[in-house]
Amino acid sequence: MEHCKDMRTDAINGMRIDSLDEVKNRLGRCETIICLGNGPSSEDARLAGYHDAILFRVNWIWTQRAWLAAPDMVFTADPDLARLPRQPIIAFPTQAIGEPILLDHAAKGHHPEAGYCHLDRFTPSFADFAGPRIPTNGALMIALAAALRPRRLVVSGIDLYRHPQGKYPGEADNSEGYTSQHSADIDLDLIGRAIAGHDGETVILSDNLRQALPSL
Repeated sequence: MEHCKDMRTDAINGMRIDSLDEVKNRLGRCETIICLGNGPSSEDARLAGYHDAILFRVNWIWTQRAWLAAPDMVFTADPDLARLPRQPIIAFPTQAIGEPILLDHAAKGHHPEAGYCHLDRFTPSFADFAGPRIPTNGALMIALAAALRPRRLVVSGIDLYRHPQGKYPGEADNSEGYTSQHSADIDLDLIGRAIAGHDGETVILSDNLRQALPSL
């Protein structure tokens, strides 16, 4: 059994991305990056106007809806990796979270064919992973996208769980969205710093996020 685990570890290690430069190389030219969370504003009709953009998404709930469903990169800590016609790069917040998920899926013959990364391995680090609470995948997505320095950064679906329509499009779910592992303050701090350091055009289609970042 241990030998099989070693073989699975070797197989997935060969697909690992360990730096921002490697992410850039995998994605290719990043003129426009769309960062799409799962809040109701993720289905803003204006998003259809951005053609040939690099698309980032969070977790897998969006696979239930036929809208911008072919991402280039997915930020997740969800063990249920989706099987898609075109596999995205998978970004886990930490190695401690991502490695067991990857090993479990490798045992089932499902490998991250486009590559994967553990964001806490990147140097320099663009987020604090040492505390009891870490940024959500949505905040990490925006921070990494800004670090890639696209000409245009478009953010939608990051509604801070405060959208009047609920947590997700099509669902009247107004229950608390942040768990004990995350907080709005940590997210807003990271997102605010990432966007402030981005010297290209930034378009925020999430009204709640834009209003929560008054400096913008």
